[in-house]
Amino acid sequence: MAAELEPYASIIVVLVGLTVGSFLNVCIHRLPLGESIVTPRSRCPKCGAPVEWWQNVPLVSWVVLAGRCASCRAPIGWRYPAVEALTAVALLVLWRAYGPSAAFAVAAPFTLAMIVLFFTDWDHHLLPDAVTLSGFVLGVALAWWNPFLGPPGWRRLVASMAGAALGAGVLWAVGALYKKVRGVEGMGFGDVKLLALVGAFTGPAGVAATLFFGSIVGAVVGLALIPLRGKSLQTELPFGCFLTPAALVALFWGRQAIAAYRAAFGVGP
Repeated sequence: MAAELEPYASIIVVLVGLTVGSFLNVCIHRLPLGESIVTPRSRCPKCGAPVEWWQNVPLVSWVVLAGRCASCRAPIGWRYPAVEALTAVALLVLWRAYGPSAAFAVAAPFTLAMIVLFFTDWDHHLLPDAVTLSGFVLGVALAWWNPFLGPPGWRRLVASMAGAALGAGVLWAVGALYKKVRGVEGMGFGDVKLLALVGAFTGPAGVAATLFFGSIVGAVVGLALIPLRGKSLQTELPFGCFLTPAALVALFWGRQAIAAYRAAFGVGP
């Protein structure tokens, strides 16, 4: 019976994902501006005209309206349907991998938070406290049921708290050292809170994997921007855009990557 109902469950997950993705667009747009994500209802950022319900159907409305506001015909960015589709695909992948389980209940909100933080940092170089701090609290609250933190038991809670402390502490120390040596801010405090959130969900191993993968990708992209766009090494890059996808990798494969590293180099037990 469960196998027969699975296609319907996946369809429901996709529809919910599209709806949630529409809400994430609201968060991405409003949180950096300090606006409420509840009221007023969606409106055109150009003319301010309210968006009617039939103009706000995920994916469909954007296609029907040809990517333009129904009132002023101002273009609506492709990223709105892209975020909706990305959210739906992400939740579907998680559902197919974990089903109705604690793993899905943990991975889903973490993934949604990473999507919001990626785009807010991309647009504004800002990681809203409403996501990072509430995400940290949620990560600790779910630690007991979080299978990504290790075997069941109180060690999961310890791993969550240790991961949050390690993540925040490492970036805070790096930022303080950079400021002392160079005399300028080198690490936004939003990144510190982001890594506290990551640590609460993934533990110390996840923090290490996030920093490793995020730093490598950030360095490669930063160096590539020099000849491509005439940037310099002093150009500020939104580090959160590298940490968030790295954190997703760390959640699912961070502990395995650390274990493989230890086995390859004979580090630790």
